[in-house]
Amino acid sequence: MTEATTDPAPSPASVGLGGDSDEIAAIEEIEAEFGVMLDYADAPQWHTAGDVFRSLLAQLPAEQSDNPDTWDRFVRALTDQSGIDPAEITPDSPLIEEGQIWRGLGAVSRMLLLLAIGMALVVILGAVMLAR
Repeated sequence: MTEATTDPAPSPASVGLGGDSDEIAAIEEIEAEFGVMLDYADAPQWHTAGDVFRSLLAQLPAEQSDNPDTWDRFVRALTDQSGIDPAEITPDSPLIEEGQIWRGLGAVSRMLLLLAIGMALVVILGAVMLAR
């Protein structure tokens, strides 16, 4: 008799935000779409799309929060910055992709890292040209 194995449930698709201020633009996009201002006191608890959606629902009138179209409008606005397919987003979707190479680096840090890599390539190319 063989033992049945079950694959763990696949993790939900990430919203694809990078933690480099694109998340701020995404929140602004949501606010503009719905004409509300989210309560930024909730922001430290925003880890998933569902977390932000709950904050949005708290700001909407009942007739709008009960509208089935509200989730679709929300995910379209949320993913506008990242280019992720809104249909892939669920309430459990993490806002920031954990595996991103740039995670934790701000825009200035990334720019400096790219500049350092570029300078290193220029030095290497220069040394190769001089060696000829």
